[in-house]
Order: sequence, then structure tokens, then C-alpha cells
Amino acid sequence: MGESRRRFLLLTLAAAASCSVAHEGVAIAQTRKNPPFPAPPESADPQNTAEPGAAKRDPQTAKRIALQQNEKEFRAGVDRLYELAGELKKEVDGTPTTEVFSVRMYKRTEEVEKVAKLLKRKAKA
Repeated sequence: MGESRRRFLLLTLAAAASCSVAHEGVAIAQTRKNPPFPAPPESADPQNTAEPGAAKRDPQTAKRIALQQNEKEFRAGVDRLYELAGELKKEVDGTPTTEVFSVRMYKRTEEVEKVAKLLKRKAKA
């Protein structure tokens, strides 16, 4: 019985020693940190050369500028849609559509649809 106790004690000590060595290795591996990624280079955009990093300093200003740009694009899209719809209306008024529906009118309706979908996506954003 004394031999089995001795054997149990040796196995327990060996297991404890191996766990402590493994734990120290994990602790060392966790303390080493990877170097951070380098900062990206500045943009070569001519609009940003007047004040480099202005958008980084003030996110509200960057958001406002983006909203103004979206508004300009949206207004230009609405003008384009109005122009295409007016041209299509003139063409439909001058053509008897009960007998003939021209390819040009079909293509114009597709273009109107594309512009309308673009405006719909911009309005959602």
C-alpha cells in the first residue's frame, strides 16, 4: 500500500509540474504583442490638399460634406429624370402608340427606369 501511495504522489507531482510549465508558456505567448499596422498614406486627392486630415479631425464636418455631395448628386439625378420624362412624353404624344411602339421609346423608358432606381437607392441612403 505504501508503494501505491508513493506512485500516486509522484504522478500527481509530475502532472502539476507539467501544468505549471504549460501555463507559463501560454502566459509568455499572450504577453508578446504583434506590432500595429502602419498608418495609411495620405490621399493624393487635390480637394484634401488644402487641409490634410481635416476629415480625420472632425467627423461631423466629413459627414456634412458627404451629405452635401449626395444632395447635389440627387438633385442632378432628379433634373435628369425630369428631362428624360419630358422627352418621352413628347415622343409618345407625337406617335400613335396603339399601332407602333418604337424601339427608341422602349430604350428611353429603360433609361428613365434606371435613373429612377438610382434616385431610389440614393434616397434610402
